[in-house]
Amino acid sequence: MLIRKSTGLQRYSMAIIAVLVAFGLRYGIYGTLDHRIPFAFFTTSTLIAAWYGGLGPGMLAALAGLLLGDYFFLPPHQSDSGTLGEVERTAIGAYAMTNTLIVLLFWRLHSRLRELEDELSKVQRGETQFR
Repeated sequence: MLIRKSTGLQRYSMAIIAVLVAFGLRYGIYGTLDHRIPFAFFTTSTLIAAWYGGLGPGMLAALAGLLLGDYFFLPPHQSDSGTLGEVERTAIGAYAMTNTLIVLLFWRLHSRLRELEDELSKVQRGETQFR
């Protein structure tokens, strides 16, 4: 039995919904956390989007989470120099590396599953011999 394939619209919709839910949850507890852990909920949305949709939706969720987290949950950037503090740079860097790894690992998993499904369908049709 092959896995049912979702459409592009379904995959990207899931990514957008996951990011919006993460934003809503994080925004709802903003007063409690202030500027701490600005990206934690967005990492979860990236995980869901990459698992369900693969590379494109995962990257969309990661980028949307980065932009929303930076704009709404990090302290304002210093206007005189336009630079970020060390804590903010570290948070952004850790988020970017973690979420990129999540998306790439799920992309690889999806690719491998497609390869195995193709092999299985060939075996079922009798085109190749099972080793």
